[in-house]
Amino acid sequence: MIVRIFCILLLLPILLVAEEAPADYSMAATDSTYADSLSEEKEFTDYLKHPLTYIVQPVLDILVYPLAAPIRYASKHDVIEKSAEALAFGENKNIFLYPTFNIKPGTKTMLGLEYRHRNMILEKDYFVANASLFVNSDLKFSVRYTKRNLFGSDFFAGGRLDWQMDRDAAYSIPRSLTLHDNDEPFVYTDSTYSAQFRVGHSLPYVRNMDVQAQVGVERNLYDYPDVKDTILRYHPIFDPNARGFYQNHYEIPLSLTLTYDNTDAPFVPTKGSRISTTWTYVNVTDYTGAHVRPGANDWNHDYQKFDFVAQHYFYLGKDNSQYGLSVKEAREFRKFYTDFSWEETLRLWRPENIQQTLLNRRVLAVQFRLRQMWEMEEGGAPFNAFLNAGGTFPLRGYTRRYTDYALKGISVEYRWPIDRLVDGVLFDEYVMYGRHWYGMDGEKLLNSWGFGIRVRKPDLYFFRIQIGFHGLHGFAAICTIAPEFQ
Repeated sequence: MIVRIFCILLLLPILLVAEEAPADYSMAATDSTYADSLSEEKEFTDYLKHPLTYIVQPVLDILVYPLAAPIRYASKHDVIEKSAEALAFGENKNIFLYPTFNIKPGTKTMLGLEYRHRNMILEKDYFVANASLFVNSDLKFSVRYTKRNLFGSDFFAGGRLDWQMDRDAAYSIPRSLTLHDNDEPFVYTDSTYSAQFRVGHSLPYVRNMDVQAQVGVERNLYDYPDVKDTILRYHPIFDPNARGFYQNHYEIPLSLTLTYDNTDAPFVPTKGSRISTTWTYVNVTDYTGAHVRPGANDWNHDYQKFDFVAQHYFYLGKDNSQYGLSVKEAREFRKFYTDFSWEETLRLWRPENIQQTLLNRRVLAVQFRLRQMWEMEEGGAPFNAFLNAGGTFPLRGYTRRYTDYALKGISVEYRWPIDRLVDGVLFDEYVMYGRHWYGMDGEKLLNSWGFGIRVRKPDLYFFRIQIGFHGLHGFAAICTIAPEFQ
């Protein structure tokens, strides 16, 4: 409600800005009736503009002022451009080495290092390695390699290795498997490591579409956490023994993915669509470990997953205009954000300027995502098979995850350039979860909205800083290298 009132107040200048006098009236007009009317209209307009002048504008000045000095410094010394250049190595600037970070509540804040290398061994290959250290000394490692045009053909292949050591991994029991709607979070330790291999090929006679198959193996190692009062020992519906809580097992996922992508840039898309459909069958071995109790392996633990993602990018502007800012334009934008004025705000929000300020060189990004998990035997799938709605679904206004069999959600983002490598972002997203992807309970509808910036190049994503809200009940600050849509 507060944000809506704030937006209405911000839009009031459209209605309140006085129109210029018609051409047939001169400054020396002596019509007293017109003069009195004009004077009354001016007093009324000043009265309505009073809260904007003395309330809204000071708030805007306060919000912009802390950013003015950093932006002015970055503009004067070309900090962003020089930083991007400093991260690139090699004769062809095809090597990137840079720190990574993710600021989240609790122990999920981390610092890391990432290494990216294009054309490392062969032409059109791509190598990425990263390591992360969390504030509670947890560790996470990841290495992946992709090669396109394999042996001069349209085949591509890739592999990935992951390993994490998380002493306080969190899990919430799906609400469809509880007796009430209250959250039931539990903590466990996770030392999972995994390997995947994939191969794909562009579909003949179909542009921008490819199909790929993937096989992997995961060694899931779970145990009791240090905090004993969070242990899940018994539950009337969600049987922790059958779900593999604090137990070990192997998973062998087999996936088939069909992808269509005709976007114009990987990380700054302005036009086109990206559609992906993935079906996965996961073979799960018997549970092992010190905490396995009799009856844990009486069920078939295998499960299937389906994931559908559709993204589309609408370019709001002239077809021949460029989304990115030139050096001159970036300088002008910096001047506007650092020398913010009420007169400039009124000018930008006049009806005749709205098309230029809001509907030109902007991008509207829309994503719809649908996920579903099916158990091969009801009650037998491990707890890690359930799907999560959280920051990467995305659901950026929440600091915790919501878990269930099925998720579906839609995200809308309004993006505009505010510097050469920086975009402003406004977003609104909805997620619904439940037992099935159809006929979900409307009470399990989650919404988050917010704003922020994203720093990127067309082919390289640096980081984003965003603030997400869920109604007026709370907010989440996001500072991460992960893109919005994954």
